[in-house]
Amino acid sequence: MHSKKLKLGKLPDNELSIILEKYTNSESERIILGPKLGEDAAVIDLTSRKNNCLAVCVDPIMVNISNAPYFAVAVNVNDIVTRGAIPKWASSSVFFPEGSTLDDVDKFFKQLHDAIQPHGISIVTGHTEVTSMVKNPGIVLTMLGEVSKEKIITTAGAKAGDSLVLTGGAGIEGTAILAANMYKLLKGKIYEETIERAKQFLYDPGICVAKAAYIAWNHSPNALHDPTEGGVRKGIEELAIASGNGVYIDYNKIPIREETQRICAVTGDDPLGIFGSGALLISIDANNLDDLLRDYRDAGIVAKEIGKITPKDKGRVLLYQEKEIPLRASYTDGLIDKLN
Repeated sequence: MHSKKLKLGKLPDNELSIILEKYTNSESERIILGPKLGEDAAVIDLTSRKNNCLAVCVDPIMVNISNAPYFAVAVNVNDIVTRGAIPKWASSSVFFPEGSTLDDVDKFFKQLHDAIQPHGISIVTGHTEVTSMVKNPGIVLTMLGEVSKEKIITTAGAKAGDSLVLTGGAGIEGTAILAANMYKLLKGKIYEETIERAKQFLYDPGICVAKAAYIAWNHSPNALHDPTEGGVRKGIEELAIASGNGVYIDYNKIPIREETQRICAVTGDDPLGIFGSGALLISIDANNLDDLLRDYRDAGIVAKEIGKITPKDKGRVLLYQEKEIPLRASYTDGLIDKLN
């Protein structure tokens, strides 16, 4: 056990080298130079002619949550697959608070290793540091994926007349966060089993939408987008703005799980406005809708048509309690205050 507290600054050379060797997978023949002590950047062979474009994204997880690496991998994979790309490589900048030990570092890197393994992703480079600027371990993950030019999918590709499909459900990530962080408020007002199920939403149904995206790829979607901060409501708004269109959404068709409804009723949160990872928005030609929904049913993935993409001059409309109201979203997520 390595419980001795680490000094501020860089991690010890020998121990860091051992951890990198243990938990970073750089065995792919295309990784010419992987994560090694003293190397400033990775080198990857991009001579493949089949997938000749790189999709690149970056997301930080700096809040105080358990298994931050799982969060970081999931949200970055989501961003890559919505571009029609296969996630391949990642760079991780990891920050540990003052007072951390080598055991803390080992645990964190094991969580990162376990999170990337199912996706076949290799950590190729990064940065590690002990700093007084953070209160808990945090990670900034940059991910790269490959896609051929003709298979690139964008959020802006949605077309007026498309069906808009949502997989997974609204507020999956937010529900798990509320269940874990608002337990005292929820206890006694919601069945204990409901709270415990909600805590596991990170893993079941899960906040990674890779499987749902891979199925969507087979049906020529015009646009893919994964809602994150601001929830499904903000995700729909972003898709409409990016594509220069309007939307017409039927609230009653949006899949909202019972656990989400019950918890939000107690906390006062909007199921459509809390962290939305775990849902995938798909804009698809209406002629391809039935086949897409059939494949989701066969795969056991919740998916529903929640509305239509409309011309821009029709605006962004939400049908709620038999009234058509403007679909408005927030730039901030109320759950952020609950986490701090």
